[in-house]
Amino acid sequence: MSILAIDTVGAGSSIAIIDHDGNCFIERNSTSNSHAETFFQILNTLFNKHDYNYDKIDHLVVVVGPGSFTGIRVGISAAKGINLATNKPLYGVSALEVQAYVISLLCANSKKNIRAIIKNAQGSYTQLFDFNLLPLSEPVAAQCVIGTGPTDNNCITYVDCNLSELNASHAGLLVRYRLENKQKLNGVDALYLNEPQYMKLL
Repeated sequence: MSILAIDTVGAGSSIAIIDHDGNCFIERNSTSNSHAETFFQILNTLFNKHDYNYDKIDHLVVVVGPGSFTGIRVGISAAKGINLATNKPLYGVSALEVQAYVISLLCANSKKNIRAIIKNAQGSYTQLFDFNLLPLSEPVAAQCVIGTGPTDNNCITYVDCNLSELNASHAGLLVRYRLENKQKLNGVDALYLNEPQYMKLL
């Protein structure tokens, strides 16, 4: 299977192709908050570099949050537009799921639960997963997320491993894992958790 993955929830954007052999090809834009202006430039560069097109893609995935309000909307809109044009299956994954997946790879010898923790400009978020990446709690925004303390002795978090910067390729590999293991995949619903600041002023 081949997967086109989109991640625009951070300050920058990334788009990745996971090919039939599990190879990852990725393009990034590190310019802060220019998701809408650069999305299709990044996608066209990715396709041209690796001789890909929509016909070679079997599945689509987009990271639905939590993160940048504008970035989430741009990523979801672009993914839904591609889905409409190509009729390829489209799935949504959260940044928390993606982090838990990468932690599970880095700590493969452990069977502890995984506590995903995301901290960004919009806030702090957490969710608990078992080691098969099945959710044990709902994603929540937190004033102060739990780190590695006495209450987290049975959990692995990002501080227990050398976690790389997450990008669209990790989201694509997560979907590949879920498809191969016949796990449930979610639809595309934005995961904001915190209201954008300007909405609080209304």
